[in-house]
Amino acid sequence: MTKNWTPPLGQTPNYMNGGWNTHQTSRTADKVDHIADKASFAVDMINNALIGFDGIEKELMELSSASNPPQPETLRIMAHRIDTYQKQVQNGLFNLKKFMEDIDKATDNIQRNSDWKY
Repeated sequence: MTKNWTPPLGQTPNYMNGGWNTHQTSRTADKVDHIADKASFAVDMINNALIGFDGIEKELMELSSASNPPQPETLRIMAHRIDTYQKQVQNGLFNLKKFMEDIDKATDNIQRNSDWKY
């Protein structure tokens, strides 16, 4: 069963009343906004790593059709780059999870102090 979150026309709730229009709520909203900006940065980190993987993929395609096989040094360098991008993705995902936990903690303040619960 899905919930209908749309209140009937002309009826309350007015979300600016009933505990929503408080200093604590405003502070929590600012914290959530700040954390969301950080999460956006983590997504950018992951996206940049994916672009790096795409570049390595193109290099491998070129090497596969080269007349001479790649030198061991070339493969080692590519392996180090893959490892670097892998760590960047892991770091970005770790930070995203941390930021989501921070958002959850910040919104817990609103949930404890108002009727905004699910």
